[in-house]
Amino acid sequence: MESTESESKDRLFVTALARGLAVLAAFRGGEPQLSNQDLASRTGLPKSTVSRLTYTLTQLGYLDQDPASGRYQLGLAVLELSAATLASFDARRVIAPKMQQFAEAHGVSVSLAVREGLDMMYLETVRSRARVTVQLSVGSRVPLATTAIGRAYLAAMPAAERNTLMPALAVQYGADWPQIAASLDAALADYQQRGYCSSFGEFQPEVFAVAAPVPPLAPGQPWMSLNASGPAFLFTESAMRERIAPPLLALVRELGARQ
Repeated sequence: MESTESESKDRLFVTALARGLAVLAAFRGGEPQLSNQDLASRTGLPKSTVSRLTYTLTQLGYLDQDPASGRYQLGLAVLELSAATLASFDARRVIAPKMQQFAEAHGVSVSLAVREGLDMMYLETVRSRARVTVQLSVGSRVPLATTAIGRAYLAAMPAAERNTLMPALAVQYGADWPQIAASLDAALADYQQRGYCSSFGEFQPEVFAVAAPVPPLAPGQPWMSLNASGPAFLFTESAMRERIAPPLLALVRELGARQ
């Protein structure tokens, strides 16, 4: 995390706080424990700085350290903040029951997410009780560029705003960016044609998903994305497009009509 020129000129900006928050934001679903070296690589901060930050965050309860490995994971203090935030977010109350109905009717996992930096953060996720489904939880973070839920969010953004994210995504993916960028362009074209985005094994080889953007449900609320996903051994690409995508789009239209 490099300090920008604007930050250095902003006398109200607390760099130490920003660095601590960058460390917390480096944790993502699917990789719950990180070392100081991992965190230094993800944040761009010196390892010595990261070591001081992780020590402080551990003392305050925002991180827990595994005594055996020395690696860190998010602590209860973060979960308490997350719970308070999610409890105040009315969209979950409105959408969650309909998500559960959809999951049960179609045998999929259904998730609602908002953008958080270069990731999508899950606000709600529900699963069908009748089938093996994708295991992600509230607070999980997944990439913008390679997931259906992230691509749907990007597709709904104004082009100028979306383009401002491209340099950061290019840095994130490095040598893989040309291939990622091409797949993202194809996904955006797919959205223009079909009204939804997809990811068939690109984020996780065993997961197929389709997703569509959800407009703000009330003034001041953000754009979100809603996805339906299932294991590839149960859902073919054609099944996702023909059986899952149409009712998902119908659900999004129903939610949009509540504005």
